[in-house]
Amino acid sequence: METRKVAIACQGGGIHGAFTCGVLSAILQAKEDEVQGVLPEHAKRNFEIVGLSGTSAGALNAFMVWYGLMAKGERPGSFAEARKAVNNLWDTFQVRTIGETVLNTVAQQMYKLNEKGISVTPPRPAYFYDWLMSALGQWSVVEGLVAPKLDLREIRPEFYDFAALLRTCAPEFPVIEADLSRIAAKRIRPRVVLGSVEVLSGEFEAFDSWSNPDLPPRERRPISYEAVEASGTLPELRRSQRIPGILNRDGNEGRYWDGLFSQNPPIRELVARTPREDRPDEIWVVRINPKRCDNEPESLAAIGDRRNELAGNHSLNLELRFLNGINQLLARLRPLIEKHPEDPILSPIANFIPIKTYMITMSKEKNVLGVGSKMDRSPEFVTDMRQHGEARAAAFLPLWLSDSQDLLEWPGDALALIDRGC
Repeated sequence: METRKVAIACQGGGIHGAFTCGVLSAILQAKEDEVQGVLPEHAKRNFEIVGLSGTSAGALNAFMVWYGLMAKGERPGSFAEARKAVNNLWDTFQVRTIGETVLNTVAQQMYKLNEKGISVTPPRPAYFYDWLMSALGQWSVVEGLVAPKLDLREIRPEFYDFAALLRTCAPEFPVIEADLSRIAAKRIRPRVVLGSVEVLSGEFEAFDSWSNPDLPPRERRPISYEAVEASGTLPELRRSQRIPGILNRDGNEGRYWDGLFSQNPPIRELVARTPREDRPDEIWVVRINPKRCDNEPESLAAIGDRRNELAGNHSLNLELRFLNGINQLLARLRPLIEKHPEDPILSPIANFIPIKTYMITMSKEKNVLGVGSKMDRSPEFVTDMRQHGEARAAAFLPLWLSDSQDLLEWPGDALALIDRGC
C-alpha cells in the first residue's frame, strides 16, 4: 500500500479554530486506528504526517498536535497523546466558571453593539490589555485567598492569558525545547512551522522546529511558548509579543503580532529549502474563512468581517499559488529533464515532484457565522465547532484513503462534490 507524506496547514480564525481541532482529532484517530491494525475496507493508500503549520488559532492547534507527537525525554509521543493534547487545549480554553461565563457574555454583547454601529473598542488596546491582565490577575488571587472553595465568579488565568494556557496544556514542552538543537539537526518529524509578523521591521516570519536555536539571535526562529503566543497575538486585544533572545532583521528586539494577513497559514516553508526526502507529497489545508458569501455586507461590522475573511484567504491563496506555480513549472520542464538528465541546470530539479493540495472547509451553513462567534468560548459553541470538524474530516478521509474521484484538489474544496449531493 502506498504511503503519502502529508503536511497539515491550519488557518487562523479565533474560536472557529475549534473546527480545526475536530478535523485534527479525526485525522489523528485514523492514524491511531492504523497503528492498531484497523484500516477502512476500501483503503488504497495511507499517509504519514511529516509537517504541521498554523497561524493564530491554527498555530495553537498545530503546536499542540506537534507537542503530543514529540518525545519527552525517554517517553515517545503518540497519536493518542496528540489527540488528547489538542482537545485538552480547547477544553481548557473554553468557559468553565461563572465568572468566565459573565466575561464571555459581555464580550458577545460588545460585538453585538459593534454590529449596530456602536464602537466600544478601547482607543489604545495595549494599555487596556495591561490593565485588564492586572485586574483579572488580582481578582483571581483575592478569590483564591478569600474563598478558595467557593466560585465567586472566578476567572482562571488560562482563560485570559496565553502564557498560562500554554504552560498548563503543554507542561512538558521545556523537555522538548531543551532538545531542539537535535530535532533541527536530525530533522525529526513532524516539522512544525508557526506564522507571525514582526511589526517594527515589517518582516513576515515563521518559527520553525527545524530552526537551530544555536544560530545568532537575528537568524534563529525556534519554537517556544512565546513564539506560539506571538502567532496568536491579535493587536486589537493584546499587547505585541516579545520573545527573549530573538532579534528582528534590524538587530532590535522584536514586537510580534499574529500572521493572519501575512501567512495564514505558512506553506512555503514546508516546501522551499526542504530536502526531497522530507518534502510533503500533499498538503491538507484546514480553512476557517469561507471563500464565498451569499449576500452583500452592508453594515460596518459585516463589511469588516468580510474584509477580514478576504484578507486571510488572500494570504493563503498567495501561498498556494506559489506552490501551484512550482507544479506548473515542473510539468513544463519534465520533458526536457527526461531528454537531458545530465544537464547541470535541469538535473538539480529532477527529483522534484508536484505537490497536491486539498482544502478541508466548513459546510455552507456555517458561512453565516459572524465575527462575534470567533470570540464565543461557550462550551456549546466550541463543542459544535469541534463536532463539525470531526464530521468534515470523517467525510474527507474515506474519499482520500480510497483515492476517490469525488475528492477535488485546490482550487476546489475537497468535499465540494459531496456537498452538492454527488
